[in-house]
Amino acid sequence: VGRSSTREENPSLRSLPRIKQPTMADIQAAVKALKSAVDVLKANPDMLNLPQMAFFKEYLVSLGATVPGAKGKGKATPAAKPVVEDSDSDDDLPDLEEIPKAQGAPEPEEEVEPDEEEEVEAENTNVIKGPDADLPKPQEMGDPSKEASDDDYEKSAEAKAKAMEAMGEGKWDVAQTEWAKVITMTPSAMNYANRGNLFLKMKKPVAAMRDAEAALAMNPDSAKAYKVRGKARVMMGDWVQAAKDIGQGQNIDYDEDTRDVAKEVEKWLEEKHARDRRNVVIKERNAPRRQDRLKKQRAKEASGGGGGGGGGGGG
Repeated sequence: VGRSSTREENPSLRSLPRIKQPTMADIQAAVKALKSAVDVLKANPDMLNLPQMAFFKEYLVSLGATVPGAKGKGKATPAAKPVVEDSDSDDDLPDLEEIPKAQGAPEPEEEVEPDEEEEVEAENTNVIKGPDADLPKPQEMGDPSKEASDDDYEKSAEAKAKAMEAMGEGKWDVAQTEWAKVITMTPSAMNYANRGNLFLKMKKPVAAMRDAEAALAMNPDSAKAYKVRGKARVMMGDWVQAAKDIGQGQNIDYDEDTRDVAKEVEKWLEEKHARDRRNVVIKERNAPRRQDRLKKQRAKEASGGGGGGGGGGGG
């Protein structure tokens, strides 16, 4: 059986240049370069007709591939000669940077890191708003400047007793009617504040505030009026102003009944301050992201590819 002659046995083979044996690193580099070239050719197949790409085109046709510009499918061409180590130069190949990109191929957009969401106050289902917070018709406010007679004071005392009794029994309509008589006959800061307390029990904070305002107009130091207004504001979710009113009322005349409401308000304020501090940190972390988005948006618009989108949220 014959065997092939080696370079040492056959002197005629010694004059031929040695074929370079590729290393694994060479193979990996070649595969990477080939993949890049194929990606470009996929986007613009007509580039196979460049003179520099003739060797590759012939190779594809020899494998039976259909190549744009080639005659027929699967038409074999002479096999390419083995590459010998007569030159390591690839100057005859075009640089990938010089190959034009396919028209209309969009540049991949960088993923934008979203902002962290700021914390918001949890919805308080006990807050009373809208028409439910007031009476169907505003209460009779009387004339604060009226000078009551002895007869007025006597009749007012009777009406007040009936109003207090009705409140204890939960008869709100009766209590409201009797308090209206009291206010009409003997308007005073205390009477306005007491009727305001009735409206708190009825869960009508707007009506309660109306009476508290009237009471404070007559007596700016009415502790009860401040407390009524503060509790009304709690019902409407106005915690900051509620804290001021309740604190003022307790400073003038402290009472245990209002202490529980004051503690509830203080707890809410502590949670609000803690939430505000956390949101400040979140805003500081979001600021660089928004600046980066704005910078990229402006660069995109300057290059002619930008739309009308905004660069960043408010803060």
